[in-house]
Amino acid sequence: MTTPSFDAVLTAMEAAPPQDQSNGYDTARLVELDAALADVAVTDFEISAPAGLITVRRYLPTAKPALTGIVWAHGGAWVGGSLEMPESHWLGLALASRGVAVYSVDYHVSLRGITFPVPSDDLLAAYEWALPDLPTAGVASGALHLGGASAGGNLAAGVAKRLAERGTAPASVVLAYPAIHAELPAPSAELAESLARAEIADLMPGLFAFTAQHFAGEAGVDHEIAFPGNGAVPAGHAPTLLLNADADPLRASGERYADQLRDAGVRVEVEHLPGSHHGFLNEPESDHAGPGIARIADWLLS
Repeated sequence: MTTPSFDAVLTAMEAAPPQDQSNGYDTARLVELDAALADVAVTDFEISAPAGLITVRRYLPTAKPALTGIVWAHGGAWVGGSLEMPESHWLGLALASRGVAVYSVDYHVSLRGITFPVPSDDLLAAYEWALPDLPTAGVASGALHLGGASAGGNLAAGVAKRLAERGTAPASVVLAYPAIHAELPAPSAELAESLARAEIADLMPGLFAFTAQHFAGEAGVDHEIAFPGNGAVPAGHAPTLLLNADADPLRASGERYADQLRDAGVRVEVEHLPGSHHGFLNEPESDHAGPGIARIADWLLS
């Protein structure tokens, strides 16, 4: 099998007009699937970040008070994704319907010369903007969490380190199938069996390595924030939930990071959803999306 040229894919992505990334799950369809999602107010805000304006989409429950909040970063291999993808929009609606104020961040993706630290700076700016918005949004608790999925999990883990280093750690961190290490650790025997059963393509690690290097840019893949698995875990790091997929090469990265956090004295819960694959939060009707949302909500509201 010929390995596709990611350079060519990247060039095509940069030349293409904006794409609908909802996968057919617009708000109307999502409400058809779950009527409770209608009881959520959605508002877009344009905020300033170091590289320019970005959009933060806030989700607030209307049928019940919000008890806490989370700033969330979607995935997309650092080069894709949007606020419309289910991993962002459906997650925002679903968590808000359960009593969580969600701030979903439209960070700059790594196209047209954008690389680290721009997306990290965007997420940090959104977190700092959301902090004073919590009381004005009527959130009963001042606790603000931070999280993301896949590449967004990478960004959230990096910003969590930045916040801990300056003594302002979030209430907790939620990382869904995150990309923490630029070089994926060797899978455990159990994970290797899961990957073999699911027939995960061997080219994925190669494509991942390309996108990781592309995202890191001049900072390089050894940078301690670009890839938070590098370097020491700072003192005061927030408690962390690592929710991995089952048959997913990135599960090895999530499990390794859980060990690193635990060794540094951080309270960590790490688990995977049996039978799931990478990106299950982007598939609202899958068998694993609902349990994934429920697990995150339980963590945030506990």
